[in-house]
This record gives sequence, structure tokens and C-alpha cells, in this order.
Amino acid sequence: MKKFSSMLLAVGFCVALPASAQTMIEGVYLSSSGENGRGGCTLEIKSLGKSPKYGDDLYALISSGEGACEWTAVGLAKNFGISAGMVSSGGMSGYVSAKWPFGPGGGRLEIASFELNGTPLNTVMFTKADAK
Repeated sequence: MKKFSSMLLAVGFCVALPASAQTMIEGVYLSSSGENGRGGCTLEIKSLGKSPKYGDDLYALISSGEGACEWTAVGLAKNFGISAGMVSSGGMSGYVSAKWPFGPGGGRLEIASFELNGTPLNTVMFTKADAK
């Protein structure tokens, strides 16, 4: 009986782990004003609730603010990194890569954007708005 309960506890932990990781990733992130010559950007990351065949989850990334801040992306998360296809408000398409340098619990997020051919455009650091 003790073996069964410890196995059940281990299975429960494995099921609960992806859900808690998702809640650490989702949220509102803010960039510093004036970073790279731009105003402050607000980035919202939310799960689309889909379970893909490859990867952990699908996410929508919605950036708002001034100028280069206006873009939307949909991407796939794998090991707390998100690779996404992006479309800006000006109609430019490309890719973004989201990484948490200190893990998703750290509250810091690095977004790098790329042209379709892979040429880097810029990198912006964000801080989670409700990080404690």
C-alpha cells in the first residue's frame, strides 16, 4: 500500500508540474522606457489551451506600446523557451524567440526578433509586472 501511494503521489506531481509551469510563464511583462531608443512596451503571454504533438504548449504573445512595440505572435513552448511566428502592426512578418534567463520563476524575459531569413533585428528585456 505504501508503494502504491508513493507511486500515486509521483504521478500526481508529474501531472501538476506542467500546469504550474504554465502559470509561471503566463502574465504581463513590461520593458524599460527608452530601452533601445523606444518607449516602454507591454507584453502579454497567454496559453491558447492547445496541446501540440511536439512541444509543451501553444502561446499567444501580444505586444503593445509605441512604434516597434506593436506586434503579435503565436508560438510553441519547449523547455520554457517559446519560438513564434510574428506579424507587426506595419505588416512585417518574422520570428521571435522568448527566453527566461533565470527560469520562468525569475520574472525576467528576453525577447529577440528576427527577419524571415534569420537576420537578428533586436533584443528587448522584460520584467514580469506581478513578480514579487
